[in-house]
Amino acid sequence: MSKKKKHIKYPKERAILSDVLPYEIPITFSNRYFYRFLVNNEIELIPSSKFNIKGIVQSDFPNLSLKNSNGLIKHKSKLKGENLEALEIILKVLFSTNTNNVNTRKIPFTYKISHKEKDFRELALIHPMNQLLLVNFYEQFKESIIYSCSLSNYSIRRPDGVAKFTFFNDKLHQSNKGDSSDFLELSGKEYENLKTFFSYSKYTNIYQFFEDYRYQRAEKKYNHLFKFDISKCFDSIYTHSISWAVLGLEVVKENFKFSENSFSGKFDRFIQNTNYGETNSILIGPEFSRIFAEIILQKIDITIEKKLKENNYLLKVDYEMYRYVDDYFLFCDDSVLKDEILKLLKHELKKYKLSINNSKTEEYNKPIITEITIAKNKIIDLFSENPKFKITEIEEKEVDKKDKDDADDEVSLLNHKFELSFNPNKLATRYKIIIKESQVDYKDVLNYSLALLSSKIEKNLISFEKIYFKYLEDNDEKEFSKSDLLKLRKTESLFTSHIEGVIDFIFFIYSVSPRVNSTIKVSLILSKIILLFKEKNKTTKQYKISQNNRERVFKKILDESSFILKKNALNEYAQVESLYLLTLLRDLGKEYRLPEEILIKFLNASEENNSEKITIKNNTLNYFSIVVLFYYIGHSQKYKKVKEALIAYTFNYIREYPNEKRGKSSEMAHLILDLLACPYLEFRIKTKLLIYYRDDNKFSQIKKTISDSKKLHKFHKNHKYWFTKWERFNLAKELENKKSQEVYS
Repeated sequence: MSKKKKHIKYPKERAILSDVLPYEIPITFSNRYFYRFLVNNEIELIPSSKFNIKGIVQSDFPNLSLKNSNGLIKHKSKLKGENLEALEIILKVLFSTNTNNVNTRKIPFTYKISHKEKDFRELALIHPMNQLLLVNFYEQFKESIIYSCSLSNYSIRRPDGVAKFTFFNDKLHQSNKGDSSDFLELSGKEYENLKTFFSYSKYTNIYQFFEDYRYQRAEKKYNHLFKFDISKCFDSIYTHSISWAVLGLEVVKENFKFSENSFSGKFDRFIQNTNYGETNSILIGPEFSRIFAEIILQKIDITIEKKLKENNYLLKVDYEMYRYVDDYFLFCDDSVLKDEILKLLKHELKKYKLSINNSKTEEYNKPIITEITIAKNKIIDLFSENPKFKITEIEEKEVDKKDKDDADDEVSLLNHKFELSFNPNKLATRYKIIIKESQVDYKDVLNYSLALLSSKIEKNLISFEKIYFKYLEDNDEKEFSKSDLLKLRKTESLFTSHIEGVIDFIFFIYSVSPRVNSTIKVSLILSKIILLFKEKNKTTKQYKISQNNRERVFKKILDESSFILKKNALNEYAQVESLYLLTLLRDLGKEYRLPEEILIKFLNASEENNSEKITIKNNTLNYFSIVVLFYYIGHSQKYKKVKEALIAYTFNYIREYPNEKRGKSSEMAHLILDLLACPYLEFRIKTKLLIYYRDDNKFSQIKKTISDSKKLHKFHKNHKYWFTKWERFNLAKELENKKSQEVYS
């Protein structure tokens, strides 16, 4: 293989793709098109430190869009005429509604997801302006971030370099090539598709630590393991504490002005800007928040190691301690030492307004094995033979023998024997016994169970597709005998029954504890099944699987999903989970749409007296649910009442949002841009949305907005999407990309 240097385009804006979004967002949402918009038009923020505002002349910045003391937004777009005017309108929506006051202190869009039983976690989608600010911050301070995250000997998840963007296409590259399932860029690996701004040491996911030699070596070496974490870490962090960690508390107190202009002071200010000036707590979800917390926790780590060393306790001799974000794993032999470390940790954490979560502290003695590990191993054994799926080649003599006595769960088709059996009820009982005997909760092993099933089911689907579809091709070329045709149909029916059982079991374990992570895994499994059953013959364009069997599977998915949606109607605490199922159901095709009454119930909507209209209650839906519902409805005439109610709700939702905060709101910026690009809304609806967003009440204002709306309509013929991909959405591909992005398993 020739040793040829390959270059990957690596704009600084790539941070917008990797480090600003929570993992738990609708699958239809991405920053892909916002990123392309920034790169294609060379949009950037020029900090005020690089110019004198009073000395600016228009000729110096021909494409100057917005200005204030925070800096200038400028672009180098080649657009002209009305398209250029439309771009200027969009820049005002993205970064400020007031061209005379571009404030970088913005309101994040916060939303809740199910976290623990009767508890929720609040995540945040930051404003586009703050996302642009992060690009500048990373560009200016990436080396400082890497250095500040390199000090601790305890940390096992930290940035340790900027992800590579060139490689030599040689044998060494092939050996170093990162796995496509790696979400973080692992140090020492090379990637052709970069996924994170920084490369990370040493693990992309916490489960990898449990399976690594470091963990197993510590198990052999020490008699005790203590697991604990920081209580509500991100909620408790005080933003100014990053300067305490980097510069020292006394230095900050004595040199406050200096600290404000330092790397840590600017990181502090950036974090505040993303959260509307809030100094107590940092936003949960974005990768930059984990980096911010990592820098503070690194300082605590090195202080503890230093104090322990002063007391003659040496790392890797008397103890080993590992920290993954805010989770600690302490191995040692001495309970006195354990108490000393916990005392030191509590003392140091308190300086930064943090504390240990006592309710989650766990202790294990040799043999060191947790209840979750026991349960996972039993689940591995359970799934190794269940569901049973075996396709084997058979000798010609065996074919004649099997012709007469094929069992209900197997069939011999020419040169292969298909053994496909599955009793979902029996498997569910055995699964429940494992949960009970291992003394764990469903949520503790659900993601692991679904990941195992996903891997096994995908392998089985590939195997069936390869062998069975080859028989279909052979039959097209030369028709089988009547006997072989019957076996062909029996094989497909047996496979369909098997898949129905798989779907039944998956929804059984999922319905107990539906969370975003598990919903994504369920959606991934189902999307692969849907893909197989929708596969068509390239020549005839006919489905390969018969209509009857396809209907059986799709109806099963629809019924099970409908049950979940009816059971978990939309509320302010849990929406993203259900939105994944809606997106999945749309992928089935228009024949398998939810009945409108189920969708109405899911929305908690009420029918007006003696009217065909329905009303969606105030504060029921947010940006994500509004957009995904419009995506699900599409052009369908089946949901006329729901669509009218959704449009009315959206009008009111924008009107009710305080006018003085609209230009600062991440939710409003994302919502209005997505809806202006939505192909399922008429032009008059989009114009009305823009009028409400701008709070127009004078004829001249409305007239201008109508004119602007026409320019935007023309602009969106080329720039079709902002954050939601409305058309030609490839669910299976997007879920596959999503699969490896979890920080925790």
